Amino acid sequence: MRITVGNAQIVYDKRIFSGGEVHVALQAGPINSDLTPRIYANVRSSNDVMELLLVTEALKAYVPGKQIELTLPYFPYARQDRRMNPGEALSVKVMADLINLQQYSQVTVWDPHSDVTAALVNNIKVIPQKDFVRRLFSPKLTPVGGVAGPAPIWLKPEQTVLVSPDAGALKKTGESAISLGIEQLVRADKIRNTKTGEITGTVAYTDHVGDKNFLILDDILDGGRTFIELAKALRPKTSGKIYLYVTHGIFSSGFDTLLDHIDGIFVANMFPSTWPARIVQI
Repeated sequence: MRITVGNAQIVYDKRIFSGGEVHVALQAGPINSDLTPRIYANVRSSNDVMELLLVTEALKAYVPGKQIELTLPYFPYARQDRRMNPGEALSVKVMADLINLQQYSQVTVWDPHSDVTAALVNNIKVIPQKDFVRRLFSPKLTPVGGVAGPAPIWLKPEQTVLVSPDAGALKKTGESAISLGIEQLVRADKIRNTKTGEITGTVAYTDHVGDKNFLILDDILDGGRTFIELAKALRPKTSGKIYLYVTHGIFSSGFDTLLDHIDGIFVANMFPSTWPARIVQI
């Protein structure tokens, strides 16, 4: 989590008390009161959510009366955006209510899971998926961190077929296709058990595309089962490569099995601190 005022960064101390409570204390000298305080928060756990709220409260007290801007690349709990079964919490609303209570002047979110987040969060600015995807088609693509490896891959629109992994991703995939001038778009479907989350089937609606490359687009990669099964369905449909772009890469099941089926993965917001060379953070 970073706090900045102009070019100056405000550091803070954090500790966890024995009862589980998070505590923060800003360590800052005088700052320019004419500049906007900004918080950039890569939230990875519920403790991180509490840390963000505490940092916000401390910053409000430190610069009273100033509007604070928040950048929250991954919006926590956004995947629970509807009640699938009786008795479930609408988690995205709970998280949105917490954010709204802080009265940020702007909340910037990268490619949230659905339109529900944008509808619930006040003063939200969404960076759409297509803005990240366009970067994959530029030779100026600069990888961030990771394990040293070959030069990063970049793609060519005329050699690429976009793939929507399910109906929910189709709108975003279509927006990227229009933005890049890509005419071929493949829709896929997955069948999932709503109680267990298990994927029980995958189908891709396409004929063979010759030597063109498939590029699957989605917002989140968690364990990766969705993309492994989709890659299996796509592999007989091309003589080219299969690539994957996700805005938020959690990789909870590691990398090896994914890379057995997918030739390269692009990620905007990487959760692990290190990763193999065939995964490129942009």
